[in-house]
Amino acid sequence: MSSSLFKKKLYKQTKRCITLVEMMVVIFIIGLIVSVIGFRYQGGLEKGKAFKTETSIDKVETILNLQVAEKPQLLDNIEKDWKEIIRKDSLVKDPEALIKDGWGDDLEVDLDDNKAIRVKSKNLDAYKSKNK
Repeated sequence: MSSSLFKKKLYKQTKRCITLVEMMVVIFIIGLIVSVIGFRYQGGLEKGKAFKTETSIDKVETILNLQVAEKPQLLDNIEKDWKEIIRKDSLVKDPEALIKDGWGDDLEVDLDDNKAIRVKSKNLDAYKSKNK
């Protein structure tokens, strides 16, 4: 019996607890790693939003040009009615997602001096000017 009692005492003496300082160091290191990953992720997220916006702009311009080619009278009110044209087009699977840029704001459609359809996004313009 004395040997088992001795083993229990020895086990209790060798068991080591984590101190508060050690826990704080571990939490600090984990926080540092997470902040670095989060910072890198934010840059990738912005690039993804810009890519989605550029893709949406191309698709909207193509669809509107196809519709105007079929019905030239649509060009008269294209700046006001472009969302309805996109919503009614059979080629578009998710029109609500297509009319918005990567940041969730609506795209803008206007005509240039040559009556060509231009689609743009304020957020994309700001992103491009910021990341020159």
